[in-house]
Amino acid sequence: MVCLVLLYLPAMGQDNCSPKLKPADQAKYNQAVEAYNQGKYISAADQLRKLSAKYPKSADIFFYLGMTAVHRDFNAAGIRRYFGKLYTLCPDYPNALAHYYHGIICYTDEDFESAVMDFNRFFEMANQAQNPDYDAVYSEASNYLYWSEFLAEAHRNQVPFQPRVIKGASSTSNEMLPYLTVDGKSLYYLRQVTVSRGGATFYTKEFEDRETRMFVSTRQDSVFSPGSELLPPFNLHNNEGGVTMTADNKTLYYSVMMPGKNNYNNCDIYYTTLRDGKWAPIQNAGVLVNGARSWESQPSITPDGQYLYFASNREGGMGGIDIWRCHRLPNGDWSRAENLGPSVNTSGNEKCPFIHPDGKTLYFASNGWQGFGGYDMYFINVADIHAQRPTNMGLPINTAEDDICFGITTDGLQGYFGGKSPDWVGVGGRDLFFFDLYPSARPESMRVVQSKLVAPNGRSLPGIIKLQRYGADDAIYLADSVDGEFVMVLSQEEDNLVSAQMDGYMPFVMQLPAAKVRRGMVALPKTITLQPATVGSKHPLADGIYDSKSKSITDFGKKVLSIYSTYLQEHPMMHIAVESRNAEEAKAVSDYFSSQRLRSDRLSHRTGTDVPRLQLKITQ
Repeated sequence: MVCLVLLYLPAMGQDNCSPKLKPADQAKYNQAVEAYNQGKYISAADQLRKLSAKYPKSADIFFYLGMTAVHRDFNAAGIRRYFGKLYTLCPDYPNALAHYYHGIICYTDEDFESAVMDFNRFFEMANQAQNPDYDAVYSEASNYLYWSEFLAEAHRNQVPFQPRVIKGASSTSNEMLPYLTVDGKSLYYLRQVTVSRGGATFYTKEFEDRETRMFVSTRQDSVFSPGSELLPPFNLHNNEGGVTMTADNKTLYYSVMMPGKNNYNNCDIYYTTLRDGKWAPIQNAGVLVNGARSWESQPSITPDGQYLYFASNREGGMGGIDIWRCHRLPNGDWSRAENLGPSVNTSGNEKCPFIHPDGKTLYFASNGWQGFGGYDMYFINVADIHAQRPTNMGLPINTAEDDICFGITTDGLQGYFGGKSPDWVGVGGRDLFFFDLYPSARPESMRVVQSKLVAPNGRSLPGIIKLQRYGADDAIYLADSVDGEFVMVLSQEEDNLVSAQMDGYMPFVMQLPAAKVRRGMVALPKTITLQPATVGSKHPLADGIYDSKSKSITDFGKKVLSIYSTYLQEHPMMHIAVESRNAEEAKAVSDYFSSQRLRSDRLSHRTGTDVPRLQLKITQ
């Protein structure tokens, strides 16, 4: 290829950092440049090296020496030597290629700040001149600038990362894939154990092998137990692991590899439920979650059990392994799997999804997004998934190695993972670690609460508990059909609206302010009593529904009344009277129900001194 850079160089002289050559040497220089333009790079380099010894401050000579190194199999040592010397002599050299190749040197040396300046200087010059040599590297320069800016910012804004080993659960064996239950009381993980194959003696271990088994450690105060191997139905297959559980710790999903048809070892997602203190036999999560010939693994379920995230290489994705999710249908089955789309998935691989108990912050690993090498960890708000791209967790959480699979505590303050590094103080082998999560990567902070749903006579009720808050899908929890107990997670950052419902009973609605949840002053009663929806029964409404100053329904009141409105729409034969000591309040509530398309003949309102507070009375 004939290079045309000579046509765009100014005449040699002091103005461009090159001293004037003697006439004889100028002739030799011109011959060297001509040889270069004819593709005779070896002879050009030989002549230029001789001239560089006589003129060690000639930027032009070193520019052409650098270009001969480029064309001689992209000689890295020569490029570094000559363009490095050129940049020392003339940082503002008037050829864009000088800044391009010096930018490559800085990028290779991980001096990304300097690389950004070099590549920006290249574009300033290249955009002002029509030069085929500039055009030839323009696209590659764009790519270098893209990565230099990313890496410069990452190194400039490194995040805190000081992993602390989880004592008790970590041992001299290898531990991996930890999962901390939503209440923080149990830690599930995989541990490699030594298994005797028979024939071993006191003097030899040649018949011993290592297998990976599922373990659990329980927490007492801040200390975890050494861990115990899970009993059947777990650890019955060669490849199991990757636990996720609902908030009540009664439903567990995990991955199991089992032999299928035609000797195909199929990795699918299975689940089991806890009854009377024992785990039931595992069941396949179903054909809408698992494919017959695809790999499904690494499940992560929301605390209410309504969304199941997992990794799969099934057809119909963005390429490679993608992250998918199913949601719970009204009949209890899973929906058809939904690909999370281009805001999460790439043509590369996405793995290890972890949906935080806030129901909206998803952490995952990818080798397809911009990162530091191998798999990096990212996070994204799935409540706004179509309007954004994931955020890289940054240095030094992510490195040039594969950094995959970690979870976040319910309060959002700590992350945890399994790994090994000479920079971390462990116990031995791969261990389990906690680390403090920096503020901008934290999810919404949540707190676990427990209650029980009962009838007035104290009988347990198997109702539905809905939790509404800003920025996430409504969470739907189920009160156990045996004891009426339910466990849910409340936001410590947004006010929580809790409603409990059961056929034949009026809804129970209350607000739990974030400030009280944060301070541990959760006002959720230990038992929630639902009142039968019978003619003549009276049902008090929550405080704060009506603002007497503005004489209107408050925003909170609209949320509460919308729950009752939906209930009344589901019971079209029910008639109610809105009762209050304040006539304006009673009318405002009745008018709100009318605005929700409830027939006027079903509604009435009244006032009286015998009315203790704002309430609904079933009249028919």
